[in-house]
This record gives sequence, C-alpha cells and structure tokens, in this order.
Amino acid sequence: MGSMKKFSVVLLLVLSLFLFSGNVVEVEGKWCEKPSGKFAGACFRNANCANVCATEGFPSGICDDFRCMCRRQC
Repeated sequence: MGSMKKFSVVLLLVLSLFLFSGNVVEVEGKWCEKPSGKFAGACFRNANCANVCATEGFPSGICDDFRCMCRRQC
C-alpha cells in the first residue's frame, strides 16, 4: 500500500508539471479612454487618431462614433 501511495504522489507531480509547463498567456488589462483634446473634426482613421493621442501622452487612440478616443491601460 505504501508503494501505491508513493506512485500516486509521483504521478500527480509529473502530471502537474506537464499541465503547468505550457505557454503563459498574458491577459491585457482594461483600457481607459478619454476624448482627445487636440483632435479636430470627425475621426475616420485610427492611425490619425493614434498619432494625435501620442502627442497627448497616450500610447493608443481609436475612432469611436467619429470621435477620437485616446486610450491607455488602467
């Protein structure tokens, strides 16, 4: 009975190592948005919005309902 218990523990450890040795996927945090203070006119291209948001200190910007929304992770 003792050898069966040891075998079960070893098997559990080996299976645990196998299951948890895979790639770790990072989950992105929530994005906080703020309307751009410098973007003028209707927003049609995300790239233009992102460039303006970069001048405002934001890492990203997207067009949302024709408004330029600057984004950063919360």
